Amino acid sequence: MRWPFLLLSLLVANTSWAQAGEPAPEKQPPGAAAPSAGDAPLAPADRPAPGTPGVPAAVSATPPAPPAEPSWPAHGIPWVGTWDIVATGGLAAAAVTVEFVIPSPTVPKWTAQNGFDTGIRDALRLGTDSGRATAGTMSDVLVYLLMAAPFLNATLVAGIEHERWDVAWRLMVLDAETILLATTIPLSLQKATARERPYVQECGNPSPPSQCSSGGKYTSFPSGHTTAAFAAVALECFHHGYLDTSHTGWGGAVCPVTIVAALGTGILRIAADRHWATDILVGGAIGGLVGYAVPALHLLGAEKKTGPVVLPTISPSTVGLTLAGRF
Repeated sequence: MRWPFLLLSLLVANTSWAQAGEPAPEKQPPGAAAPSAGDAPLAPADRPAPGTPGVPAAVSATPPAPPAEPSWPAHGIPWVGTWDIVATGGLAAAAVTVEFVIPSPTVPKWTAQNGFDTGIRDALRLGTDSGRATAGTMSDVLVYLLMAAPFLNATLVAGIEHERWDVAWRLMVLDAETILLATTIPLSLQKATARERPYVQECGNPSPPSQCSSGGKYTSFPSGHTTAAFAAVALECFHHGYLDTSHTGWGGAVCPVTIVAALGTGILRIAADRHWATDILVGGAIGGLVGYAVPALHLLGAEKKTGPVVLPTISPSTVGLTLAGRF
């Protein structure tokens, strides 16, 4: 009897040790169903994501990064090289030659009129000599302001505001090249076509207009004022539309404002009886084309240009010129 009793004692002790090593089952609340043996615990991927209804969103320890400041200029900078400076000097010499050396025509080559020109003249021409003189003066003021605007923009925005005098220098060379080209073209066409100005028709009256005593009676086509005005407008729209990173405030209004000023210049030239309507339309087309084409051509392949260029150097301790490029 001792062997069966000993075996039974060992069996009871082994069962007690096995039960002592197992974790106690979790107590279920009253009425809750006990989990079945086949149910598995939720994996992390099966748990509901933060932000879903009923689940609080996770709090990020890293604050959101502040928005980056926009860079200036917004796009590439037009390349201006030494040859552009040479071309600007050549255009200045050509404009002076055409204006002061080549004489104005004394006999008209183009006196024919059309219903469009005469109709616009009758509608816009001012009736008094003093009124026409005032309109002519106002057109002079407008065109000079428009021609100065791109240079002021390059100095104030690129140079002073953004402290990029290298960009300001390039823009000013580009502006001078464009304005001089838009001046030389109409001066040359005026002396080549020799179109009679509108007021000449009144010079035979007993009380002729005051313009009859001035020169340039046969230099009507195209309007030089309008050509220069629309070239300046194209430059301004390029400056603020292509280079600026934001188009708010004056940066967003400068292009339409200068367009209105250029249109006003053309209307005033007709009101002053200095040009026909077709002179204004052709001059505006030439000016807009030149003002757009010159910056656009300088942008083509600007990143491939490596020739030397003379740039101004302006700092608190230095003012001078720098020859830059790859040699």
